[in-house]
Amino acid sequence: MNIQMNTAATTMRELQKKVDMIANNVSNVNTAGYKRQEANFSDALVQSIEKQANPPHEVGRQTPYGLRIGSGAIFAQTSLQTEQGTVKQTDRPLDFMIQGDSGFFRVASEGQTFYTRDGSFQLQPVPNSDQVNLVTANGDSVLDSNGQPISFNGEYESIQANENGTLQVTYKNQALAPTQIQLGIADIARPNLLEKIGGNRYQLPGTEAEQLASGNLQLGNNEIKISQGALEMSNVDLTDEMTELIATQRLLESQGKAITFADDMMGLVNTMKG
Repeated sequence: MNIQMNTAATTMRELQKKVDMIANNVSNVNTAGYKRQEANFSDALVQSIEKQANPPHEVGRQTPYGLRIGSGAIFAQTSLQTEQGTVKQTDRPLDFMIQGDSGFFRVASEGQTFYTRDGSFQLQPVPNSDQVNLVTANGDSVLDSNGQPISFNGEYESIQANENGTLQVTYKNQALAPTQIQLGIADIARPNLLEKIGGNRYQLPGTEAEQLASGNLQLGNNEIKISQGALEMSNVDLTDEMTELIATQRLLESQGKAITFADDMMGLVNTMKG
Protein backbone atom coordinates (compact mmCIF):
# COMPACT_ATOMS: atom_id res chain seq x y z
CA MET A 1 0.00 0.00 0.00
CA ASN A 2 1.49 3.37 -0.99
CA ILE A 3 1.91 6.33 1.34
CA GLN A 4 -1.23 8.15 0.18
CA MET A 5 -3.48 5.14 0.69
CA ASN A 6 -1.96 4.40 4.09
CA THR A 7 -2.44 8.01 5.24
CA ALA A 8 -6.05 8.17 4.04
CA ALA A 9 -6.95 4.78 5.54
CA THR A 10 -5.50 5.78 8.92
CA THR A 11 -7.42 9.06 8.93
CA MET A 12 -10.69 7.36 7.94
CA ARG A 13 -10.36 4.87 10.77
CA GLU A 14 -9.83 7.65 13.31
CA LEU A 15 -12.64 9.82 11.90
CA GLN A 16 -15.04 6.92 12.36
CA LYS A 17 -14.34 7.14 16.10
CA LYS A 18 -15.51 10.74 16.03
CA VAL A 19 -18.69 9.73 14.19
CA ASP A 20 -19.37 7.14 16.90
CA MET A 21 -18.88 9.78 19.59
CA ILE A 22 -21.28 12.19 17.88
CA ALA A 23 -23.82 9.38 17.59
CA ASN A 24 -23.50 8.73 21.32
CA ASN A 25 -24.06 12.41 22.07
CA VAL A 26 -27.15 12.55 19.86
CA SER A 27 -28.62 9.39 21.39
CA ASN A 28 -28.36 10.98 24.85
CA VAL A 29 -29.84 14.36 23.96
CA ASN A 30 -32.76 13.70 26.37
CA THR A 31 -30.74 11.94 29.11
CA ALA A 32 -30.77 13.80 32.44
CA GLY A 33 -27.34 14.95 33.50
CA TYR A 34 -25.53 13.71 30.39
CA LYS A 35 -22.37 15.59 29.45
CA ARG A 36 -21.37 15.72 25.82
CA GLN A 37 -17.95 14.62 24.64
CA GLU A 38 -15.66 16.09 22.02
CA ALA A 39 -12.93 14.38 20.01
CA ASN A 40 -9.43 15.85 19.79
CA PHE A 41 -7.08 14.86 17.01
CA SER A 42 -3.35 15.17 16.42
CA ASP A 43 -0.96 14.39 13.57
CA ALA A 44 0.38 10.88 13.35
CA LEU A 45 4.08 10.10 13.11
CA VAL A 46 5.86 12.16 10.47
CA GLN A 47 8.59 10.42 8.47
CA SER A 48 11.54 12.40 7.21
CA ILE A 49 13.07 11.13 3.98
CA GLU A 50 16.53 12.63 3.52
CA LYS A 51 18.12 11.83 0.17
CA GLN A 52 19.81 15.03 -0.88
CA ALA A 53 21.55 14.60 -4.24
CA ASN A 54 23.97 17.51 -3.92
CA PRO A 55 24.29 18.71 -0.29
CA PRO A 56 27.23 21.03 -1.15
CA HIS A 57 24.91 22.99 -3.46
CA GLU A 58 22.51 23.67 -0.60
CA VAL A 59 24.79 25.72 1.61
CA GLY A 60 22.81 28.45 3.36
CA ARG A 61 19.51 26.62 3.03
CA GLN A 62 16.94 27.89 5.55
CA THR A 63 14.27 25.17 5.27
CA PRO A 64 14.72 21.73 6.90
CA TYR A 65 16.41 19.01 4.88
CA GLY A 66 14.44 16.09 3.59
CA LEU A 67 10.87 15.42 2.59
CA ARG A 68 8.50 15.13 5.55
CA ILE A 69 5.57 12.79 4.99
CA GLY A 70 2.78 12.45 7.55
CA SER A 71 0.82 9.30 8.32
CA GLY A 72 -2.59 10.90 8.75
CA ALA A 73 -4.52 12.02 11.83
CA ILE A 74 -5.08 10.04 15.02
CA PHE A 75 -7.72 10.23 17.72
CA ALA A 76 -5.73 11.84 20.54
CA GLN A 77 -8.17 12.16 23.44
CA THR A 78 -11.76 12.67 24.51
CA SER A 79 -12.68 15.86 26.33
CA LEU A 80 -15.72 16.01 28.60
CA GLN A 81 -17.70 19.24 28.28
CA THR A 82 -19.23 19.97 31.69
CA GLU A 83 -21.08 23.21 31.05
CA GLN A 84 -24.52 23.43 32.65
CA GLY A 85 -27.35 21.70 30.77
CA THR A 86 -30.88 23.00 30.41
CA VAL A 87 -33.20 22.99 33.44
CA LYS A 88 -36.34 20.85 33.49
CA GLN A 89 -38.79 21.72 36.26
CA THR A 90 -40.49 18.55 37.56
CA ASP A 91 -41.76 19.56 41.05
CA ARG A 92 -40.95 15.99 42.11
CA PRO A 93 -39.44 15.94 45.63
CA LEU A 94 -36.87 13.27 44.71
CA ASP A 95 -35.48 15.16 41.72
CA PHE A 96 -32.35 17.20 42.43
CA MET A 97 -30.17 19.38 40.24
CA ILE A 98 -26.64 20.63 40.88
CA GLN A 99 -26.04 24.23 39.87
CA GLY A 100 -22.64 24.84 38.33
CA ASP A 101 -20.23 22.83 36.20
CA SER A 102 -17.93 21.00 38.61
CA GLY A 103 -20.29 19.33 41.13
CA PHE A 104 -21.33 15.67 41.00
CA PHE A 105 -23.50 13.43 43.16
CA ARG A 106 -21.56 10.66 44.88
CA VAL A 107 -23.11 7.23 44.44
CA ALA A 108 -21.90 3.73 45.23
CA SER A 109 -22.31 0.25 43.83
CA GLU A 110 -20.57 -2.98 44.88
CA GLY A 111 -18.22 -1.10 47.17
CA GLN A 112 -17.05 1.41 44.56
CA THR A 113 -17.76 5.14 44.51
CA PHE A 114 -18.93 6.77 41.29
CA TYR A 115 -20.09 10.23 40.24
CA THR A 116 -23.15 11.36 38.32
CA ARG A 117 -25.07 14.50 37.40
CA ASP A 118 -28.36 12.61 37.07
CA GLY A 119 -30.36 13.60 40.15
CA SER A 120 -33.50 11.60 39.33
CA PHE A 121 -33.54 9.52 42.52
CA GLN A 122 -35.88 6.78 43.72
CA LEU A 123 -36.75 5.12 47.02
CA GLN A 124 -35.98 1.42 47.42
CA PRO A 125 -37.50 -0.50 50.36
CA VAL A 126 -35.05 -2.37 52.57
CA PRO A 127 -36.17 -6.03 52.93
CA ASN A 128 -37.49 -6.99 56.36
CA SER A 129 -37.27 -3.40 57.56
CA ASP A 130 -39.28 -0.18 57.76
CA GLN A 131 -36.38 1.71 56.13
CA VAL A 132 -35.97 2.88 52.53
CA ASN A 133 -32.78 3.65 50.63
CA LEU A 134 -32.29 6.62 48.33
CA VAL A 135 -30.99 5.21 45.03
CA THR A 136 -30.38 6.29 41.44
CA ALA A 137 -32.35 5.07 38.44
CA ASN A 138 -29.68 2.34 38.05
CA GLY A 139 -30.13 1.19 41.65
CA ASP A 140 -26.87 2.69 42.94
CA SER A 141 -26.91 3.97 46.52
CA VAL A 142 -26.86 7.74 46.91
CA LEU A 143 -24.20 8.67 49.47
CA ASP A 144 -24.33 11.26 52.23
CA SER A 145 -21.53 13.64 53.20
CA ASN A 146 -19.91 10.85 55.27
CA GLY A 147 -19.84 8.44 52.35
CA GLN A 148 -22.66 6.29 53.74
CA PRO A 149 -25.79 5.18 51.81
CA ILE A 150 -28.77 7.42 52.56
CA SER A 151 -31.66 5.66 54.28
CA PHE A 152 -34.57 6.70 56.49
CA ASN A 153 -37.94 5.51 57.73
CA GLY A 154 -40.31 4.67 54.91
CA GLU A 155 -43.33 6.21 56.69
CA TYR A 156 -42.26 9.73 55.76
CA GLU A 157 -44.57 12.66 55.15
CA SER A 158 -42.33 15.05 53.25
CA ILE A 159 -38.76 15.51 52.00
CA GLN A 160 -37.42 19.04 51.79
CA ALA A 161 -33.97 20.10 50.58
CA ASN A 162 -32.26 23.46 50.96
CA GLU A 163 -29.79 24.88 48.47
CA ASN A 164 -26.84 23.45 50.44
CA GLY A 165 -28.08 19.92 49.83
CA THR A 166 -29.41 19.23 53.32
CA LEU A 167 -32.47 16.97 53.29
CA GLN A 168 -35.05 17.19 56.05
CA VAL A 169 -37.36 14.20 56.25
CA THR A 170 -40.52 14.55 58.34
CA TYR A 171 -42.70 11.59 59.32
CA LYS A 172 -46.40 10.87 59.58
CA ASN A 173 -45.80 9.63 63.10
CA GLN A 174 -45.35 12.81 65.11
CA ALA A 175 -43.38 10.86 67.70
CA LEU A 176 -40.52 10.44 65.21
CA ALA A 177 -38.13 13.36 65.13
CA PRO A 178 -37.31 14.75 61.65
CA THR A 179 -34.17 13.33 60.04
CA GLN A 180 -31.54 15.62 58.56
CA ILE A 181 -29.22 14.23 55.88
CA GLN A 182 -26.52 15.99 53.89
CA LEU A 183 -26.22 14.88 50.27
CA GLY A 184 -22.72 13.79 49.30
CA ILE A 185 -21.43 16.22 46.68
CA ALA A 186 -18.04 15.98 44.98
CA ASP A 187 -16.38 19.06 43.47
CA ILE A 188 -14.09 17.83 40.69
CA ALA A 189 -11.50 20.39 39.61
CA ARG A 190 -10.35 18.46 36.51
CA PRO A 191 -13.44 16.86 34.92
CA ASN A 192 -11.38 15.48 32.02
CA LEU A 193 -9.95 12.95 34.47
CA LEU A 194 -13.39 11.36 34.73
CA GLU A 195 -13.81 8.04 32.96
CA LYS A 196 -17.21 6.95 31.64
CA ILE A 197 -18.27 3.56 32.95
CA GLY A 198 -21.84 3.40 31.61
CA GLY A 199 -25.18 4.13 33.22
CA ASN A 200 -24.50 7.89 33.10
CA ARG A 201 -21.78 7.42 35.72
CA TYR A 202 -18.12 8.38 35.94
CA GLN A 203 -15.14 7.36 38.02
CA LEU A 204 -11.78 8.91 38.82
CA PRO A 205 -8.50 7.04 38.36
CA GLY A 206 -6.96 5.70 41.54
CA THR A 207 -8.63 6.21 44.91
CA GLU A 208 -10.57 9.14 46.33
CA ALA A 209 -7.83 9.64 48.91
CA GLU A 210 -5.27 10.11 46.13
CA GLN A 211 -7.49 12.56 44.28
CA LEU A 212 -8.18 14.51 47.48
CA ALA A 213 -4.46 14.72 48.19
CA SER A 214 -3.73 15.96 44.67
CA GLY A 215 -6.40 18.65 44.87
CA ASN A 216 -8.41 17.27 41.97
CA LEU A 217 -11.32 16.38 44.26
CA GLN A 218 -13.04 18.26 47.06
CA LEU A 219 -15.89 16.91 49.17
CA GLY A 220 -18.62 19.01 50.76
CA ASN A 221 -18.05 22.27 48.89
CA ASN A 222 -20.60 24.71 50.35
CA GLU A 223 -20.44 26.88 47.21
CA ILE A 224 -22.21 24.22 45.14
CA LYS A 225 -25.98 24.76 45.24
CA ILE A 226 -28.78 22.21 44.93
CA SER A 227 -32.24 22.73 43.47
CA GLN A 228 -35.10 20.40 44.42
CA GLY A 229 -37.93 19.51 42.07
CA ALA A 230 -35.80 20.07 38.98
CA LEU A 231 -33.47 18.08 36.75
CA GLU A 232 -30.48 19.13 34.70
CA MET A 233 -30.93 17.79 31.18
CA SER A 234 -28.24 16.94 28.64
CA ASN A 235 -25.95 19.76 27.50
CA VAL A 236 -25.96 18.35 23.95
CA ASP A 237 -26.94 20.90 21.30
CA LEU A 238 -28.52 18.85 18.52
CA THR A 239 -27.87 21.53 15.90
CA ASP A 240 -24.15 21.67 16.71
CA GLU A 241 -23.87 17.88 16.72
CA MET A 242 -25.55 17.48 13.33
CA THR A 243 -23.35 20.23 11.87
CA GLU A 244 -20.27 18.48 13.21
CA LEU A 245 -21.51 15.15 11.85
CA ILE A 246 -21.94 16.58 8.35
CA ALA A 247 -18.44 18.10 8.45
CA THR A 248 -16.95 14.80 9.61
CA GLN A 249 -18.77 12.85 6.90
CA ARG A 250 -17.34 15.20 4.29
CA LEU A 251 -13.86 14.57 5.65
CA LEU A 252 -14.50 10.83 5.41
CA GLU A 253 -15.62 11.23 1.81
CA SER A 254 -12.49 13.23 0.93
CA GLN A 255 -10.27 10.52 2.40
CA GLY A 256 -12.21 7.89 0.46
CA LYS A 257 -11.61 9.84 -2.75
CA ALA A 258 -7.91 10.05 -1.89
CA ILE A 259 -7.78 6.25 -1.72
CA THR A 260 -9.60 6.03 -5.07
CA PHE A 261 -7.16 8.46 -6.71
CA ALA A 262 -4.18 6.58 -5.31
CA ASP A 263 -5.61 3.31 -6.61
CA ASP A 264 -6.15 4.84 -10.05
CA MET A 265 -2.57 6.09 -10.12
CA MET A 266 -1.25 2.67 -9.18
CA GLY A 267 -3.34 1.13 -11.94
CA LEU A 268 -1.96 3.67 -14.42
CA VAL A 269 1.60 2.90 -13.41
CA ASN A 270 1.00 -0.83 -13.81
CA THR A 271 -0.20 -0.31 -17.38
CA MET A 272 2.84 1.72 -18.39
CA LYS A 273 5.42 -0.04 -20.52
CA GLY A 274 9.03 0.80 -20.61
